[in-house]
Amino acid sequence: MSSAGIDYGALMQTALKGVMRSALDVARTQGLPGRHHFYITFRTDHPGVMVANHLKAQYAEEMTVVLQHQFDNLEIDADGFEVTLRFNRRPERLVIPFDAVTAFVDPAVNFALHFQPQDGNATLGDMAGRDEGDAPSLNSDTPPPATDGDAAPADGAAPASGATVVSLDSFRNKK
Repeated sequence: MSSAGIDYGALMQTALKGVMRSALDVARTQGLPGRHHFYITFRTDHPGVMVANHLKAQYAEEMTVVLQHQFDNLEIDADGFEVTLRFNRRPERLVIPFDAVTAFVDPAVNFALHFQPQDGNATLGDMAGRDEGDAPSLNSDTPPPATDGDAAPADGAAPASGATVVSLDSFRNKK
């Protein structure tokens, strides 16, 4: 593809990150309804990620956090989000750019988004030339593991396993 072409994969990835941003905003403003909870996997070595040194040592490349019962001070902006979670009963502030996120899963409704990590300076045009298999997917074939401590689901629930493709038709009203 030429550099002047439209990179639909990059446009789709940006749009799907908007879905994640909107879901986080619902959690921030209204709380998580019903059994909804989020598993968010991100690259800890990504520029702009801020986690405590002891967490960075334990999760040098990638970390999964769970937003369910015990999260505080969720803040969202155009570039990412910040949240306070408890690890071994200690509150820790995390700063996570959206470009660092590799997976966003809500196992309560068997919904998953998978992303290719972007460097902190990526633009939509930077994704040109990548393999078609690098596009984000709606598959939940490999749910992310829970983190240690209080950030894991309190009810011990794990995401449903097995490959599932989420069809947009399943979200449409059937009147």
